[in-house]
Amino acid sequence: MDSIDKRLEHPAGLKVLVVGLARSGSAAARLLAGRGALVVGTDRVESISGASDLDRAGVELRLGGDRPELVCQAEMLVLSPGIPLSAPLAKEALRLGVPLLGELELAARLLRLRDDPPLLAVSGTNGKSTTAALAAHLLAQGGKRVFLGGNIGKPLCELLLAADTVDVAVVEVSSFQLEHLENPQALAPRVAVWLNLTPDHLDRHADMQNYAATKRRLFEGQGPADVAVLNMDDTIVREAGRGLCGRLLGFGRQQAELPQGAMLISGRELVVVDQETTSISYSLTAPRLAGDHNAENAAAAALAVAALGVAPEAIQSGLDSYPGLPHRLEPVGEIGGVRYINDSKGTNVDATAKSLTGFNDEVILLAGGRGKGSGYQKLRAPVSRHVKQLILFGEEADRLACDLEGCTIVQQVAGMSEAVDLASRLAQSGDVVLLSPACASFDMFRDYAHRGRVFAELVAALKEKS
Repeated sequence: MDSIDKRLEHPAGLKVLVVGLARSGSAAARLLAGRGALVVGTDRVESISGASDLDRAGVELRLGGDRPELVCQAEMLVLSPGIPLSAPLAKEALRLGVPLLGELELAARLLRLRDDPPLLAVSGTNGKSTTAALAAHLLAQGGKRVFLGGNIGKPLCELLLAADTVDVAVVEVSSFQLEHLENPQALAPRVAVWLNLTPDHLDRHADMQNYAATKRRLFEGQGPADVAVLNMDDTIVREAGRGLCGRLLGFGRQQAELPQGAMLISGRELVVVDQETTSISYSLTAPRLAGDHNAENAAAAALAVAALGVAPEAIQSGLDSYPGLPHRLEPVGEIGGVRYINDSKGTNVDATAKSLTGFNDEVILLAGGRGKGSGYQKLRAPVSRHVKQLILFGEEADRLACDLEGCTIVQQVAGMSEAVDLASRLAQSGDVVLLSPACASFDMFRDYAHRGRVFAELVAALKEKS
């Protein structure tokens, strides 16, 4: 047990500064205050939702700016995922030697202190939410009581606040959360999944080498009894995975690269590569698992839950019945033979490219938003192949138009409402209108979910009018 665990085991009177009071920070602050810590919560904004809940929990709020003097009074800092280590209060804590934890590590340490429950952690650039949700669904099909949270929406601290008894905690883990990981052994998931690594968040991580090293931290606290599930077709993931202590279970389409017990993806079938036992295979028929990328997500989820004891028949039942997630290739309406699909979670180039491969129909693509420090050249091939009209909006519209010039017909509009209206006038029966922006949402929306809801509402209004 390290010194941080000793303080957290008996936190009464511990002076904690929680920086960032969105979902994760609020949950961490309420959890620590409920255990007797003296918690100050700070955020740059002047007002926050949930302020009354924090006040009732005994959290002192200091809003409206960075106050370095708060760090001097703290014995520990807890950072929300959206706060980078380069932020003023984080830099001051590092300068003064004040212990600094992310909300995910805080929750993992407290769960470990009570020896409950094992963690199944999912990371990667794309597919994290789908794979985490699918893994939780498969575990439930196998009779397990499951918590699903992390970056997918519900902070891991909420599991401790609810005091629920579960068999497995499935957590989606972002690179922002891993950046805050003070000690990888404090997290040490029983099963950890690395789906892929493609350019994203380079505005925060600077380059791919640093981005990969940050993702690798998820696995660095694992021991020989733990399991690492890696995409063996992804060169960066495969190379970065060398030397890990956990037992390797890979997945991919190239059998020569796969270790014993791995999952071979063969079209719409998943086959366990194992010469010592009877062959196990799974078929993918659920509509919400269409596309090459979802075959990879399904392979990773199946391997992960099998390592936690879920039987093959329960895995197949779960694959057949998976309902999908909002904002991930989510059908939101059909009007005059035109299907409208909400893929607002497509917040980077690779996510949008993979989503496009799932359509044989003519696609009218709605894209744009705030950039993440990389260009859009990788979209040229899938846009040329699948997109008959490209409608652009947001801060990156000009750059998207430049990078994709000549691939298809391109039009720019002022915003989402104009994009949906134009798409509805251009679309013909049999077409797909796909919102998959390849960009972040923060130029026009609170987050990708807000963007997706606005799209769905506009489609619903169109349907009512028609």
